[in-house]
Amino acid sequence: MRLQRQPWEIDAVIFDLDGTLADTVPIIVRAFEATFDEFGLPIRTQHEIVANFGPTEDGVIRAMFGSVADAAIPVFYETYQEMLSGTIEPFRGIRGLIEELAANAHRLAVVTGKSDRGAAITLEALGFEGVFGTVRGGSDLGIVKAAVISDLVDAWSISPERTVYIGDDPRDVAEARKAGVGALAAGWASTVDLPAIRAADPDELFLSVDELARWLRIDETKEKAI
Repeated sequence: MRLQRQPWEIDAVIFDLDGTLADTVPIIVRAFEATFDEFGLPIRTQHEIVANFGPTEDGVIRAMFGSVADAAIPVFYETYQEMLSGTIEPFRGIRGLIEELAANAHRLAVVTGKSDRGAAITLEALGFEGVFGTVRGGSDLGIVKAAVISDLVDAWSISPERTVYIGDDPRDVAEARKAGVGALAAGWASTVDLPAIRAADPDELFLSVDELARWLRIDETKEKAI
């Protein structure tokens, strides 16, 4: 599916969280490293940690921490929250983009692989608490974004063709395709693998938030509403 570029043909914009709204992946990795250290376990590389992403943080910990997983879960969240506090900001332009989309009556949501707890911690640290009408987390067992996106579109009674999902991972492109919505790729995070996400063949790839905003033609939408 190749998308039309008229913003009035897009009724809903669904965002991934980590690497899309803010550069949080390095902080998540450091929180995992600190938790490994807390329990005297060998510290894994960033590649090893990120390779386990897909399930929620709880699911990743259960896969990587073995018999101490139950004890490690609260330690991870406490560490992650402390590391986020006062250190993280949304990507430049994201806040204004979200405000403009909301002002022009677009449905807005976050669909993330994070747990509900992890998503709430992150959105609060970013100053986005209560900004999105809907925030949906993932599953401890694996990636469920396509099903969650489809459920949202059905609940909104909006055509999938008038909905876009934007994320920074090739799997986000695949999940958007499964749900039948537009697959937009966010290429602005420090951790994004641009060759891999290009290979996933998204409908559009943006290297900055400004590029996404121009594609959505926010200013023209406002003019049309007037």
